[in-house]
Amino acid sequence: MSRLPIAVLLLALAATSCGNEPSGSLTRDDVLDRPFELVQGGTTTLAELNREDGRPLVVNLWATWCAPCLEEMPDLEAAHQDRGDEIRFVGLNISDSPTRAAQRIEEIGITYLLGQDPDGGFVATLGAVGLPTTAFIDRSGELVRVHQGQLDYDGLQAAIDEYLS
Repeated sequence: MSRLPIAVLLLALAATSCGNEPSGSLTRDDVLDRPFELVQGGTTTLAELNREDGRPLVVNLWATWCAPCLEEMPDLEAAHQDRGDEIRFVGLNISDSPTRAAQRIEEIGITYLLGQDPDGGFVATLGAVGLPTTAFIDRSGELVRVHQGQLDYDGLQAAIDEYLS
């Protein structure tokens, strides 16, 4: 089999999954009720975070080996600084060394809520084809959008305005 049909298939798959609405097979419980470890200790779920104060959630999946993830983290931090009182930002480190992740978090100066997903379950649950991936969960706790790929500050603000306002 030539490489061209495989490349076309991969491009079609990427085009159909980037920035789409959540798939019909994805349920609220799959994402919101999946437990994860908090960096500062303990566990929680996105549903628990949403219930605490009713704020919508921006949930970013990232890893230390993902250059686009590290490039977008300062933009996520800036958005958190600007809109953290109305929207909760959560960063989930995927399948990474906690020591290496903590080092990157400190180097970049991240202050939003951080968790760990050591088995990469959120990647599978959200249908992510790579990192970074950002999920948008509205005030009522509904997963309204999954964005595949890097977001800059302006793109993140536009997505928040469109999906969470």
